[in-house]
Amino acid sequence: MPSVLATLSYHKIGKHRPDGWSTWNYTGTDEFSAQLEWFQQRGWEFLSAPEFLSALNGQGSLPGKGVLITFDDAYESLLENALPVLNRFSAPGVVFVPTQFVGNTNLFDHGIEPLERIAGWNTLAALEEGGVTVESHGCSHRGFSSLSPLEIQQELEFSKEAIRKNLGKDSRMFAFPYGDFGADRVEVESAIRGAGYAVAFLYGGSTFELGQKPAPLFLPRLAMGPGVNLDEMLLEMPCV
Repeated sequence: MPSVLATLSYHKIGKHRPDGWSTWNYTGTDEFSAQLEWFQQRGWEFLSAPEFLSALNGQGSLPGKGVLITFDDAYESLLENALPVLNRFSAPGVVFVPTQFVGNTNLFDHGIEPLERIAGWNTLAALEEGGVTVESHGCSHRGFSSLSPLEIQQELEFSKEAIRKNLGKDSRMFAFPYGDFGADRVEVESAIRGAGYAVAFLYGGSTFELGQKPAPLFLPRLAMGPGVNLDEMLLEMPCV
């Protein structure tokens, strides 16, 4: 029986700031905990980034049902709100950071989402120590459809270099801002491989089977937020 992976995509865990407003990208800590408990009670295993990368290439012992927990945009509140919940379930995670906004706010969503602090490098290092692997979300958080080939290359390479310089590690995973991989998939795939990434994540999608050879470069994620019905979502997935 093939191994199945569900990659969960969150943004903000906890409540909005007093001067902000609520959006679907805020998942309360109680609901976040309940969602992780749903997977745990049904025999899904939480994977770390290294375990996931090994499983993606068909190496090591694969779980029958694996879960990779990811967070987009690297909000500072993850350290206080998400990490304690992850630790309670012994669940690792992955956070994708837009490196130009480290220590600043989500200005890329101005007027659409409330302004929230993006984690600084010290907070990102603390998340790494806590089992949340820091990976690339590009530099400027722009969708690839609006970028030239040179700008795409810069987004991939400059963000990777910033993570290497500030955290002393190599980023192997990339998440497309807004799930937008641009107009020329073949060209973007070549750029991603050339920059040294092992996998690139979209936003929205389904589960997929682990151990495929060759391993796919573009992978789907399940969009997670308040009110998600996991029984209905996973029941509809073709691999489960």
